Amino acid sequence: MIFYKYIFKEILKTQLVILFILLTIFLCQSLVGLVSRAAVGSIPVEIITSLAMCAVPEIAMIMLPLTLFLAVLLTLGRICSDSEMVVLRSVGFSPAVVMKITMVLALLTALMVGINSIYLVPEASRTQNELKADAKNNPQFLPIESGRFVSLGERFTVYIDEVEDKDGEKSVDHIYVMDTPFAKDRGSITTAKSGYLQTDEDGVRWLYLFDGQRYEGTLAEGSFRRINFSEFRAPVTRDSEQTAEDTSKNSISTWDLLHSDITEYQVEAQWRISSLLAVLVLTMAAVPLSMVNPRQGRFAKLMPALLIFASYYMFLLSVRNLINHGNFPLYPGLYTVPVLFFLFVCIPLNLPRSYVKRLLQAENSKNASASASEAKPEEGDSKEVEVQPENGAVAESISPAPEETKPQQDGTDPNKEEGR
Repeated sequence: MIFYKYIFKEILKTQLVILFILLTIFLCQSLVGLVSRAAVGSIPVEIITSLAMCAVPEIAMIMLPLTLFLAVLLTLGRICSDSEMVVLRSVGFSPAVVMKITMVLALLTALMVGINSIYLVPEASRTQNELKADAKNNPQFLPIESGRFVSLGERFTVYIDEVEDKDGEKSVDHIYVMDTPFAKDRGSITTAKSGYLQTDEDGVRWLYLFDGQRYEGTLAEGSFRRINFSEFRAPVTRDSEQTAEDTSKNSISTWDLLHSDITEYQVEAQWRISSLLAVLVLTMAAVPLSMVNPRQGRFAKLMPALLIFASYYMFLLSVRNLINHGNFPLYPGLYTVPVLFFLFVCIPLNLPRSYVKRLLQAENSKNASASASEAKPEEGDSKEVEVQPENGAVAESISPAPEETKPQQDGTDPNKEEGR
């Protein structure tokens, strides 16, 4: 039980560390992009953090399987390189037990991925769309700053000398507004000392100006008309994207996607479910890839493992595009990828450590011992016994028999001569 807890805890700690690092990198990159958009006035500064957090569930669909995959490779690779796995095997801790422990953690991670992809992803997408819609319709979130030209709708371009935020409304001073009509109407330039933007109950934004002048006319005609006013109000037209209801497939619940007749919606549902299956399949491939010899090092199979992980998702994306273009059947659809990956990658990787392989190895060892026992010493070999005077041990060695000595020509035996 101690070994079970040890391996489980080590893999879990490594997974959490990798997840924290990857999330930090992703959030920093996302914040950089959002800040650059806010700098040009595309989004208000107030919702940058909320938009960044809403993007986390979607990237977590790939990040969670990746963190477990890397955690298994690094943790078991370290255990093998430090010869800890040799000790564990000597006490009966087989690779099958390691696979069981790892699959328990894979099931927990798959549960988290399922909750994230099925529930959190559509909810985060809806929240993100609502934040963007509020930023476009709420005057409090309008990207109006002092000393900048800002486009309001499709017609108005506004330059404001000073901006103040009073009770959720943008109060502006020294305003210059240029109205560019769609048709051949007379354009206009409006100046005012003060004003503000307000949204009514119907969601229409209104621009209020006070104590100003309006100049109408065109350069081609060469005639302009000036109008002095104490109060001026004009509707700021909204884009069609703002008034349209959000029907993005990312914001639709998984249950509605599964019961939809639209192919793209059903593919999106399969994509969310396939991320859950990816955790189990990739973990089964990571365990045999992490088993390395102590002399190889813990990172010996890291690059092949990453190539396998990348090829899985590239294959998954390719099948998704084929289904969307009608070149692949909707069913089995994306479920084909984990099934094929299990049959042609996971099983071959785990086969050398399976029960069948152990039977083959046992049979080979029996044949090798039988052939060794049947081997006979070569003719002409003899045995020599050497007595060691120090400890009296007897060492037996095989040496070739000495060649027969021929008698000399004079008929005397050399051995007898030595005896004399």
